[in-house]
Amino acid sequence: MRCPPTCRLTFLCCGKMSGTTPNSCPCCALTLAQPTRNLQLAHLHTTHKGDPNMLSARVLIVEDEPEWRDIVGELLDDEGHTYNAAGSYESALALLDQTFFNVVFLDMMLQEFDLPVRDGTGWRLLDYLVEQCPRTQVIVLSGRATAGEAARLVRDYPIAAFIDKGELDVSAQIVAAVEQVLQAPSLRIQTFGQFNVWRDGQLIDPWEREQSKTIVKLLLIRRASGGRAVAPDELIEWLWPETDPESGRKRLLPLLSNARHTLEPDIEPRDSNFILRSSTGYYFDLIGDVDWDVRDFRQHLATARAHRESGDLEVAVSAYEAARELYVDDFLAEDRYAPWAIPQRQALQREYRDGLADLAELYARLDRYADAIQAGEAALAVDPLLEHAYRQLMRYHYCAGDKGQALKVYRNCEKLFGELFGEGPTPQTKHLFEAISNNAGVTC
Repeated sequence: MRCPPTCRLTFLCCGKMSGTTPNSCPCCALTLAQPTRNLQLAHLHTTHKGDPNMLSARVLIVEDEPEWRDIVGELLDDEGHTYNAAGSYESALALLDQTFFNVVFLDMMLQEFDLPVRDGTGWRLLDYLVEQCPRTQVIVLSGRATAGEAARLVRDYPIAAFIDKGELDVSAQIVAAVEQVLQAPSLRIQTFGQFNVWRDGQLIDPWEREQSKTIVKLLLIRRASGGRAVAPDELIEWLWPETDPESGRKRLLPLLSNARHTLEPDIEPRDSNFILRSSTGYYFDLIGDVDWDVRDFRQHLATARAHRESGDLEVAVSAYEAARELYVDDFLAEDRYAPWAIPQRQALQREYRDGLADLAELYARLDRYADAIQAGEAALAVDPLLEHAYRQLMRYHYCAGDKGQALKVYRNCEKLFGELFGEGPTPQTKHLFEAISNNAGVTC
């Protein structure tokens, strides 16, 4: 048998358990549990054994006291979570380098007894987690942090929870903190065309404050461009270009809070599963159940290119068509003239255009010339100056038996380029025109 967690924690917190673990607990006279094994991690999430509708987490326990490692480990085991444990900064780094953890329980003092908490390796590991593992939720478990240090942690770091080892209900807090991490709502985000967000399948409409929606857009633009965080001053510059930085910060924080509560109405103040803070600014976290059309669009394009290179043309075509279906209109079309949206909109237009041109060529290789022509015309609709798309269409029409239409495509190109640039198409396009005119040298 083993002591109930509350009994063992009372025993531990009273200071009666030190050094090696004794065989029995004087509080309840039961034999103490043997150290819990460290479970090997399997999948990112598994089914929670107590509640099939709740996900289980991969957890790393960073704690130098074996008794506390056992306490947290047994609670996690009881809840159906999987975990590993580390007793030092170095061993924690080694585990973090090997696999992804949803949650890290972090003791702020690791084998350090003569240093302030802020100077300990636990705090250094927290800095590492914030910068290098942004998708991992950190739960601080501390017995030495002062009230000021605890307040600073909550204020300056995107931690999921702070738990004082001395609290009588610490076991319940540990279980609840992990459950809270796993209870983020699902989001579906549409940024092609009309901007929309669905929370757990329900459209968020209307937004309480329009600028809260703009903040979400700005954070998503940064993610779409390959970056992560947006500095507060940068957000202020986009939102209120005429405002001084100090006044802007006073306006920004309530707006961020409103955006967070719009996405998650039931969260605590300053909490969020999606709009998080790092040392460099605010960012939109895409871990968890977040379905974003831009991310899906790019994944379909990457899948299509991979299958195209391997020669699996039918699968590549299906992936390109899936990407095409997501691109219902330009990125953030409702903000067509907003300067902060234009660069990313243009980048995605180019990706879409190139995907259509690739799709057209695949259709032609499959002798599906009607589909190839349709995709090529769609590419030209995005970018009327894409000269190689004119060559594609000339060849597709000719191979489909419509020489007249092939020559018409050339004349349209010649006219447009003459009007815009005062010159005709490139020699490559002219040579194709001559070959089609003479019924010679055109490969289908």
